[in-house]
Amino acid sequence: MKLWNIEPYKVSTGFGEIEAVVLGEEGRARRKVIIPFQAKKDIDSNRYNIGYTRNQYPKIIEGDESSDGWIAKLSGGGTYTRGTYGTVYVLVEDKDKVNVLSYGYGAYGDAGRVGSWNDFLASITEFPARFLVRPAGGPGKRKRYWLVFTKDKVYTVKQEETSIFTETTGIDIPLLDLEEGMSQYEEAGIIIDLYNLI
Repeated sequence: MKLWNIEPYKVSTGFGEIEAVVLGEEGRARRKVIIPFQAKKDIDSNRYNIGYTRNQYPKIIEGDESSDGWIAKLSGGGTYTRGTYGTVYVLVEDKDKVNVLSYGYGAYGDAGRVGSWNDFLASITEFPARFLVRPAGGPGKRKRYWLVFTKDKVYTVKQEETSIFTETTGIDIPLLDLEEGMSQYEEAGIIIDLYNLI
């Protein structure tokens, strides 16, 4: 599998430094998760895979053979704004194409009560897979957008570009009013928060 938005760096632990991907953040009303990265970083490689620790937590490893699919860090991180919630949704019709492997979350404010956001580590093995990203900060500060994973490429699609994208690629993106709340689309069975797939 290929990597998308995966940036490993050295993380200090009680037993030394390791290369890892971090989800969320540490602190009050927050959840930091460290995903060990036990492979060489090569952006052109499709030999990455998911392994598991003895306690069955995911880690990123280098496989022996190339394979289709993506390992992705999907984030709702955004801007410090009171009362906002940043997360990532997937179209309900695409939810079986995604395996949410782990998650972490961050928050704004010392007590973590100003606003919050989720990070997800997911594997995507069937295509296309369409995600709606709702960054923390609200639509007035951070625009919501689509991520479309295909076998070979990941597209970032702004709401105003959806019809052009569909015309060009043949991949449908539903016309939703992204400036409104997402609950109406969840209730209608169009999208589902990745948090609900954990």
